[in-house]
Amino acid sequence: MKIHTFTLGFIGLVLTFYILFIGKAIIIPLVIAIIVWYIIIALTDFYKKIGVGSWSIPHWFALTMSLLTFVIIAWLFVGFVNSNVSEVIEAAPTYQAKFQYLINDLNNRFNLEEKITFQQISEYINISTLATTAAGIITTVAGFMSMIIIYVLFLLLEYHTFDWKIKALFPDKKRRKETKELIDKVAKDINTYIRIKTFISLLTGIICYIILLAMGIQFAGFWAVLIFVLNYIPNVGSLIAVTLPTLFAVVQYDITHALIVGILLVAVQFTAGNFIEPRMMGKSLNLSPLVIIISLIVWGSIWGIVGMFLCVPIMVILNIILAKFDSTRPIAILLSSKGKLES
Repeated sequence: MKIHTFTLGFIGLVLTFYILFIGKAIIIPLVIAIIVWYIIIALTDFYKKIGVGSWSIPHWFALTMSLLTFVIIAWLFVGFVNSNVSEVIEAAPTYQAKFQYLINDLNNRFNLEEKITFQQISEYINISTLATTAAGIITTVAGFMSMIIIYVLFLLLEYHTFDWKIKALFPDKKRRKETKELIDKVAKDINTYIRIKTFISLLTGIICYIILLAMGIQFAGFWAVLIFVLNYIPNVGSLIAVTLPTLFAVVQYDITHALIVGILLVAVQFTAGNFIEPRMMGKSLNLSPLVIIISLIVWGSIWGIVGMFLCVPIMVILNIILAKFDSTRPIAILLSSKGKLES
């Protein structure tokens, strides 16, 4: 019986990943739309709390304000990224040449038996490729924009009928109340994660931007945006976000200058990740580092670059949901960092 159950579970898992792969053109916009929808709902709740005395902002006006806020922020963000990416791509050949000169100087100074070649290093550190990749992500998301907008609109329309459907599905009042409370808890945890993670990522990006400007690092805006996006990937993302601008500082200035930049960026990431974020969330993201690495590989192979950026939010949301049900709680414990879940 156990072998039969395991076989069915394995087949179901393989079938799920196959569907995610072949249906990525439909599923990726849906996942992004759900995240956008949660952000809009969180903004709506924020605007609804604004009021004077007994008067408060009506739901329809709060929803309109949240939609406008999201559209304006998204438009400004995309414009900022595009302008910075263009500058990086234009100046990339100059810095790549400087990088090659440093490699040649390193070989000559230490008389290395096995020479380090520019081609070897450029496989891992290539400014032009990095900027092109960033532009490619925006282009990919922009290509899905029409579907994302449609999904978001339908999610917003369905949001008001959700209570009616729950009532129809669970005629028993006690069971309906338990189900509603469970759904509210899951929604609250997901909203908390997205809202606070976005705030922390933005705060980290702004502080790092100020540091990079003060240190005279070129393309400070590009690096700040990269730090903001990579901050959604705990551990791995923070490491990459610190390493790339630090290595660039070596090319632009010298090792001493780069060391100062690296120390300052590490201090910001460490403070945000180990003090501010856990305090605001009340708990860590509670994902095993091994799970993060595996999810990066799996989602990256299924959905490409977009999957790598979405993998951690997906895994965090999945872990939150799994932890709420007794039957799937053991899986959530395995995915957690220390085997402990919030009660």
